[in-house]
Amino acid sequence: MLTKHAFAYLLSHGIPAIVGFLGIAIYSRILSPEQYGQFALIFANAAIVNAVVFEWLKVSVLRMQKQRDVGETTYYMTIKVAFIALIVISFLIGIALMLFSNFLSPSFLLLVLLLSWCQSWYQLNLSLLRAELNPMGYGKMAFIRAITGLLFATLLITLDYGAFGLVVGLIIGLLLAVVPMNFKRWGVFVKPAQVNSTLLKQFAGYGLPLTITLLLGIIIHHSDRLIIHAMVGVEATGQYAIAYDLTEQSIFTLMLIINLAAFPIAVRALENRGEQAAKAQVRKNTRLLLGVGIPATIGFILLKDVMATVFLGAAFQETAIVLIPYIAIGALLKGMKLYAVDIVFHLTKQTKLQVIPVLVAATVNVALTIILIPSYGLEGAAMATVVAYAFAIISSWLLLMKQQTTIPFPVKDFVKILFASAIMALSALPFAGDERLVISLLQVFVAGLTYCFVCGCLYFKDLKNMFLKKKANKNQHT
Repeated sequence: MLTKHAFAYLLSHGIPAIVGFLGIAIYSRILSPEQYGQFALIFANAAIVNAVVFEWLKVSVLRMQKQRDVGETTYYMTIKVAFIALIVISFLIGIALMLFSNFLSPSFLLLVLLLSWCQSWYQLNLSLLRAELNPMGYGKMAFIRAITGLLFATLLITLDYGAFGLVVGLIIGLLLAVVPMNFKRWGVFVKPAQVNSTLLKQFAGYGLPLTITLLLGIIIHHSDRLIIHAMVGVEATGQYAIAYDLTEQSIFTLMLIINLAAFPIAVRALENRGEQAAKAQVRKNTRLLLGVGIPATIGFILLKDVMATVFLGAAFQETAIVLIPYIAIGALLKGMKLYAVDIVFHLTKQTKLQVIPVLVAATVNVALTIILIPSYGLEGAAMATVVAYAFAIISSWLLLMKQQTTIPFPVKDFVKILFASAIMALSALPFAGDERLVISLLQVFVAGLTYCFVCGCLYFKDLKNMFLKKKANKNQHT
C-alpha cells in the first residue's frame, strides 16, 4: 500500500515539482538577486505567520481523522469557522505590529498576510485530501496551483512588477487551486451554530502545543534569510534563497512525496492495529526515505555545476555552485528529522516533548549563522543549517530514548543503501568534469541504473517474496 500510494503521489506531485523547477529557472532569469531577495523576505515572514497561527489546525486535521464521526457538515463547518477566526486574529496582530513599529510598511504587511492566508487554506485542503488517502485529488489541486501560479507570476514580472508580481502571481495560483474544493466541500455560508465545541477543543488540545515546535522549525528553515538580509543585504538574500529553493525542491520534495503517502498509513496502522504495527510501518517508511533521499543527495552534489547552469540565471550561478552541497545535505537531514523522527512523537502523542530538540536546533542555527557569516559569508549560513538539523535529530533521538521510546530505524537497510549509493557514485566518476548537458543526462542514467541494479541484488529475496505474494493474491481473486 505504501509503494502504491507513494507512486501515486509521485505522479500527482511530480508534475507540479517540475513546474516549480521551471519557475525557478524563469524567475532567476527575469528577476535580479535583489528582487528575489525581497520575495524571499515576504515568503519567510508568511511562513512564520503560518507556523504561529494556522499550522496547528492543519496538523490536527491530518492526525485526528477519526473525529469525522460528528458528521460531515459539522466537521467542515467547525474547521471553516476556526480558520476564519484565525484570519481575523492574524489581521489584528498585524495591524498592531504596524502601528507600533517603524519598519513594517502597509504593503509589506498586506502581502505577507494575504500570502499566509492563501497558503494556509490551500495546505489545509491538501491535508484533508491526504487524510482521505486521495492522491489524485491532491495532485489535481497541486497541478492547478503550480501552473496558474507560474503563469500569473511570470506575466506580472514581465509587466515590471518585480517581487510584488511574483507574490501576487503565487497568491492567484493558490486561490484558483482551491476553488473546486470551496464549492464542493465548504459551501458559501458561515454557520457558527453548527460548530462542534468538543471537536474544536480536541483540535486545539492536539495542535496548539505544536505551535512553538512549528515556529522553531520555521526559524531553522528561514532565519538564515532574515539574518543574511540584516548582515549582508537583500541581494545576498536573493542569491542564497534561490540556491536553497532549487536544491531543497529536488531532495526534500522526493522525501515529502513519500511522507504524503506514508504518514496517513502509519496513523491508520496505529488506530487499527496498535503501536507495534505503527512502528513497523514507520520502519518501512524510513527505509523508503533513505532509499530515495541518500542517492538523490549524492547525485545532486555530483551534478551541482550542471544544475546551477541549467536552472539558474547567470547572476545566481556562482553562489549556487558553492552552496548546493551544504543545502543538499541539510535537505536530507531535514527530511529525516520530520518524516522519520518527528513522526514517532506524533504517533505516541508526545508532541510537547518535540519543542526541546527543535529549540536546541533553532538556537544553534541562529547562533552559528551570526558567528559564521562574517568569516564564511553565505557558505557559513548553509553550514549552520546542516549542523542545526544534525543537532535536532541527535537530541530528538536521545530524548525519545530517555522516554523509553525507540525509533524504528532500519539499520541494516541504512547500510545497504549507503553501499548502493557509494557504488552509484563510483559509476558516475568517469563522467566527472564534463558539464555538457548530454553527458550529464548520460551520467544520471548510468548512476540511476547502477543504483537500481545494486539495490535489486541486495533486496533480491524481498522482491521475490513480494512478487510471489502478489501472484498468489491475484490467483486467489481469479
